[in-house]
Amino acid sequence: MSEAPVTETADLAAEMAAIPLLQFAQDGGFIWANTQAEEWLGLSQRVMRKGRFGTHSPLCSHLAEIVEQACTARRTVVGLGLVLGQGGPFDLHARWSDEKGSVTLSVLPHRESGARASEAPALGFGRMLAHELKNPLASVRGAAQLIKRETDIDAAAELAHVIIQDVDRITRLADHWSRVGDIRLGEQSPINLNHLAVAAMESLTRADRDAADILREGFDPSLPNVFGDRDLLLQVVLNLLRNALDAVRGQADARIRVETRFDTGPKSRTGANSTPLVLSVRDNGPGIPDTLGSGIFTPFVTTKPAGEGLGLAFAARVAALHDGQLDYESQPGQTVFHLRLPIAREVLP
Repeated sequence: MSEAPVTETADLAAEMAAIPLLQFAQDGGFIWANTQAEEWLGLSQRVMRKGRFGTHSPLCSHLAEIVEQACTARRTVVGLGLVLGQGGPFDLHARWSDEKGSVTLSVLPHRESGARASEAPALGFGRMLAHELKNPLASVRGAAQLIKRETDIDAAAELAHVIIQDVDRITRLADHWSRVGDIRLGEQSPINLNHLAVAAMESLTRADRDAADILREGFDPSLPNVFGDRDLLLQVVLNLLRNALDAVRGQADARIRVETRFDTGPKSRTGANSTPLVLSVRDNGPGIPDTLGSGIFTPFVTTKPAGEGLGLAFAARVAALHDGQLDYESQPGQTVFHLRLPIAREVLP
């Protein structure tokens, strides 16, 4: 069969699709839209081709942001639960095609997402595993570099011990992901969130010297223990710290603050579970775009042009496995992620 009829059939199927479909060039320029898209946007293709697509309306501006992220990163970007146009919320899928050098944007009815949806097995397990191993590997590399410069034998021995601990953690993390790629709890024990935060901050500083001068802490010294998998929870805090560092990198007044506290407010519940123990990571970066919403906890959704969109999906899944939750507040100049967990069972009445 020749290629032309196949192309014509695909074009017809796109035109007849029951959802809005739009196609964009690799520079974000508008190429084509089906009738559903024209009706939804209230714009003809002729109008959409005039000037920059994002300037036609606030709705077009939101769509252009998602398309720009997909074009910049050369991969699919997803926005979930977005209140756009009429009849929302919607899920946006901006699918990058290497073959065509273009992005196809699909507008779909919204499906439940966020931390609760992350309880289902995540997609892209191999890439997610590689992502989770990057932080401890960077820590190992940093410690090894320090050993190379260290002349004090005792200090070198201490750094070697750090390397052994991180390598052991890498092995355990890989084991966590070996069961069909899903995340499962390993050995559990009582965990002090303050100690966990300090360990994560030290690991980040070893891996990235830029973090040393901007990290601050504000801990509640009387906080009860949580009960859980220390390796997974440590990786969650590292992911939050890494995201915060990426957000503020290059700012003259960059600040990251790690806090712990006891909270019994309205957000301190996951269903029937009380989650009063909170570890928060706060940064003064540019904030998270409103277009991403709760979809930021979904695999492959990211605000970083070169990001994989996996760290927060991992973190939300781990929080859910511990009967906890992960949520965030964001505005320009301040973003804070809250990891909320229950009190260790041993001390519950």
